[in-house]
Amino acid sequence: MVSRRLSLMVVFLCNAVFANISAQKMVAISIDDVPNISLYAQDGYKTLLLDSLEELAIPVAIFINEGLFFDFDDKKVSEQLLERWIESELLTVGTHTFAHTDYSKVGLEVFRDDVIKGMLHSQRLCADAGKTIKYFRFPYNSLGNDSIEQSAIGEVLDSLHLTTTPFTIESSDWMFNAIYEYYIKTDSTEMAAAIGDAYVNATIKNFMWMDSLSIGQYHRHIKQIYLCHDNTINADYLPRIINMLRNQGYLFVSLGDALNDSVYQQQNYYHKKWGISWVYRWMNNEAERKRLMKMAPDGMEYYPVYERLNNTTGY
Repeated sequence: MVSRRLSLMVVFLCNAVFANISAQKMVAISIDDVPNISLYAQDGYKTLLLDSLEELAIPVAIFINEGLFFDFDDKKVSEQLLERWIESELLTVGTHTFAHTDYSKVGLEVFRDDVIKGMLHSQRLCADAGKTIKYFRFPYNSLGNDSIEQSAIGEVLDSLHLTTTPFTIESSDWMFNAIYEYYIKTDSTEMAAAIGDAYVNATIKNFMWMDSLSIGQYHRHIKQIYLCHDNTINADYLPRIINMLRNQGYLFVSLGDALNDSVYQQQNYYHKKWGISWVYRWMNNEAERKRLMKMAPDGMEYYPVYERLNNTTGY
């Protein structure tokens, strides 16, 4: 009788441990368009976003656009900034091409050359820091116009020993950032703060939505990959997002850890150029994919403001 009770207790504890593990929410933070030279100069040569991430002590993956070097006259300063990012012990380094070209528009040869050109400086700096570049993210997350183009560039990336990096969650920070920067430059501090809050809320809603989809699809929390950019709004608000996620029980994991989740081994059924989440790409049912995408929170109520600013101020 004692033995039976002990066995039942062991089973109960094992089930409890398994349930706790499957309930654990995890996310890898990834940042595109590093380094933002213009922002660095604007902030008095302070790496505000990187400093915040190091203070929060979480792993982060960055994707470098080497063409951003040429946004600033002093290339030595540009290289020092990139070196500062690469040397951070918390960072995994990836590449994002040189000129942020859209593969679906420029074709295989031009895009391949842009990928190779985009690693000239960063490979050397990575070697100095004892790191290698293993990961690649497509600009605009545009993998090609059809399955043939996607397969062709996949072979090129394999030959370069680069792993395509997906994302599951993003929150249109490019749009929020353009509005946010405009309000800052026009001293509209209250409106800037309102847009910052809207960005945070949109991001948290997207996490909740994608978590609900993962539970519906896989009956568990998958390891999410969040995509954002090296920009002003993240320098000011990404730490708040990270703290809110932490308070909601998220663990922050490396990109490599996230990609070890079996969901990332699934087939991509989406063969168009638009940069949608991999959660939708893994859906074989196109009608269901479209239905769920229409239901997703997207923050597009702010798009008319973005479009108006884009037409009048260069944003």
